Amino acid sequence: MKPLVVGLGLAVMTGACAPDTRMPESGYQWERRQERIEREWRDSQAKTQGAAPAAPAQTSTNGAPAPEDRF
Repeated sequence: MKPLVVGLGLAVMTGACAPDTRMPESGYQWERRQERIEREWRDSQAKTQGAAPAAPAQTSTNGAPAPEDRF
């Protein structure tokens, strides 16, 4: 029974120390990842440029001039 517990403990510890394979490891992979992120960002920007402009955000003055603009 004791070897089973020790073996199970070693398996859990080995799994906890496994490398994260989701992130790139080489410089080439990082460069490709960065290019993909930038391309997706540019594509999303192009899509939003064609859409109607968003309404301006509500401010604490609700359209009234800021205090420094009143003078």
